[in-house]
Amino acid sequence: MIKHRQKIYLFVGTGRVCDATEVVKSRYRECEVCLLAYDELLGGGWKGQVRALKKLRGLALVFFFRSLEDAYHFQLLPWTALFHHCRSTVVADRFGFFRTYRRWNLLTHFPIAVFCLSLDLLVLGSSWCFLQLLKMGRTSGPLSIRDARDRSIAYLYPFPLNRSSAGGAMSHVRGVLAGLAENHVRYEIFSGRPLPCDVFPLQAVALGRQPSLLWEARMLVYNFRFSAQVRKQLKGKPVRALYQRHGRIAFAGALLSRWMHVPLVLEYNGSEVWMSKHWDPGRFGRLIALCEDVALRNASLIVVVAEASRQELVDRGIPDSTIFVNPNGVDPEFFRPGCARPEIRRQLGIADDRVLVTFVGSFGPWHGVEILGNAIKTLLAGGALEEKPCFLLIGEGSLLAKIQGALAQNVACGEVILTGTVARERVRDYLDASDIVVSPHVSMPDGKPFFGSPTKLFEYMAMTKAIVASNLDQLAQVLTHGESAWLVEPDSAAELAAAIRLLAANPGLRTRLGRNARAAVLARHTWRQNVGRLLRRLDGEGDLIASPASVAAVQ
Repeated sequence: MIKHRQKIYLFVGTGRVCDATEVVKSRYRECEVCLLAYDELLGGGWKGQVRALKKLRGLALVFFFRSLEDAYHFQLLPWTALFHHCRSTVVADRFGFFRTYRRWNLLTHFPIAVFCLSLDLLVLGSSWCFLQLLKMGRTSGPLSIRDARDRSIAYLYPFPLNRSSAGGAMSHVRGVLAGLAENHVRYEIFSGRPLPCDVFPLQAVALGRQPSLLWEARMLVYNFRFSAQVRKQLKGKPVRALYQRHGRIAFAGALLSRWMHVPLVLEYNGSEVWMSKHWDPGRFGRLIALCEDVALRNASLIVVVAEASRQELVDRGIPDSTIFVNPNGVDPEFFRPGCARPEIRRQLGIADDRVLVTFVGSFGPWHGVEILGNAIKTLLAGGALEEKPCFLLIGEGSLLAKIQGALAQNVACGEVILTGTVARERVRDYLDASDIVVSPHVSMPDGKPFFGSPTKLFEYMAMTKAIVASNLDQLAQVLTHGESAWLVEPDSAAELAAAIRLLAANPGLRTRLGRNARAAVLARHTWRQNVGRLLRRLDGEGDLIASPASVAAVQ
């Protein structure tokens, strides 16, 4: 009689899937490990999550995190045992920490949970009333300030729960801070987490140890704590403006602007309300919308990266005069060709004459990694091994487990390499070793224009690589088909595969596209130029909208 191995369900919250699998297998040696995809467990709202949990039957449901500091749902995770049919619920991290909960453990946690939930409800209710008041009117100071050169900018990053060390968000943070320094602007940084900056000191504002079940309540309290500490630190100092990146449950910049009568510059990369509905499910949709409205309506200047975002804000009633379109950029001195190609290809075991196709980005629903996976299957089917391109996929995210499963055979035979998240220096070196780079972004699920300005696109351009990208809105404005990139219809694995096949067979075309791409990015899209345009706008100079044409005109 064949004995079936018991199942361990593994959900990777943060960290590398391979690390999580290795840690779990070392603990449950005789068990079958089943990876749970992000959209499979969390993609259907409250009801969908309950339905997904009820389907699980096995020995344990394991929630894995890079470190326990990333587990901001920590207090809620044991309560999933009310719905799934596994013997235990486990929280683990890469350092070997395992905490096991069984249903009877919930009895001892019940009084604490009731206390925490009561505090959370009090915070949610009182914050809701306060935010309604903060939403009314707008008392920000004037945008253009006399003697601005003698004043510093306060850079705010009130996101202590964001532990990501890589990706487009961190690239943008790094770029803006470096751009301020290159434009000889003094600034002070206030953040809930370490940031990639070594020019000016960072003042940390800790999250605190508030007892809580809901991370949203912790973030509400943190906004007040953050604002109070920053206000204290800036008291008596000449401040030109507050600069904050927009994010979920973040209104600290708006509150400080009211308190200090200093204009707020809000960096708006997209609506958190939209994201919570379509790509990154969130609870308390009305609270997310209220926080977003407070931030937008208290900003003196809203910096967006694409025309689609400007139009969205205008449709929401935001005055057009307060919106500034400024596409992302790159540091061309760091992202430069010829820095590591031979060494990296030796490390990867790829012959110099074999075409290497690279993807960098989030394995989330918007970067098109599923489309790329289908294109890879098409390109690697049949034919001699040496005639096929190799694929290097850099990054991690909610779809990583699904891509690993779909390309398991290709990974096993070395045709596809999955690196997980890597350091910025390593990304640059991998790009230098590549021949073709891809940006297969997908159409918006609700049919609206694409609102992104991927930082990786400008990094691709700076590395003089042949780019295959989706023909979407700003991507098609920054890139020119047949001159600086090869554009394909979004959501089409067949077109993506055909474009990769075309470029793989034409080294001359690859060289021309890459050379033109770097020339274009040097002319218009460095971080120094990006921040320079913003500073001119702060001083009341230049266009309200930095379209591609106007960007070129001011260089």
